[in-house]
Amino acid sequence: MFELDHVVYFTKKAPGDIVKEVAIEGVHPVMGGQHLHWGTYNALLYTKNSYIEWLAIENLDIAKNTTQPLVQQLLYDIDDGEGYSSLCLRSDDLKESDRYFRKLGYQTTGVIPAERKTEDGKIIRWKMLFIKHKINHSLPYPFFIEWEQPLHKRYEMLKADGIIQQANEELQIKRCIFNVQDIEKKLIQWARLLSLPTIGNTLKLKNTTFVFQQLQEGKERLQTIDIVKV
Repeated sequence: MFELDHVVYFTKKAPGDIVKEVAIEGVHPVMGGQHLHWGTYNALLYTKNSYIEWLAIENLDIAKNTTQPLVQQLLYDIDDGEGYSSLCLRSDDLKESDRYFRKLGYQTTGVIPAERKTEDGKIIRWKMLFIKHKINHSLPYPFFIEWEQPLHKRYEMLKADGIIQQANEELQIKRCIFNVQDIEKKLIQWARLLSLPTIGNTLKLKNTTFVFQQLQEGKERLQTIDIVKV
């Protein structure tokens, strides 16, 4: 029903610094752009069918005044240090997904329009959906995205722009590993939300696997990801 679209890494570094520091042997992040209504900006590293987003605050005043849930979580988390925070799942029909979640009893933000301004002034648009929950030390639910173009068309455009190269397509985010207080409880919650069977301490999506492991102390968050060459 859903696929991994991207994982989010909260950082205090500017996108240009990320692009310089994270580059490895032919695979490198690119400048994403500015979320002008949220006061944030990002860098992106694409893989075969998902990507990593480094998200940082560009304008603190705007960020503090937005109701965008991911930005609110960024403000809550960033003083404790940089790191992976959350992830986004791809949907072909967010309105239908929203109806589905509401039938299950979840409160949602409804479908939210979003956009990013790239360095060359292009405006990229998409839609988002969040499950409502208090922002605290508990693991946030994944959020959801619907792009204007189908995945294959979007990737064709990114290849044409040189953002996705052959080396990017040889990488895949194989596992997303979460640290949680109660593994069984979180498995049940996420399995219900995503209509997935549990397999041990994992949930398997089409293009990645979620792994839940025991948290010793601190916040429940996405701890790390495993990237493999395919």
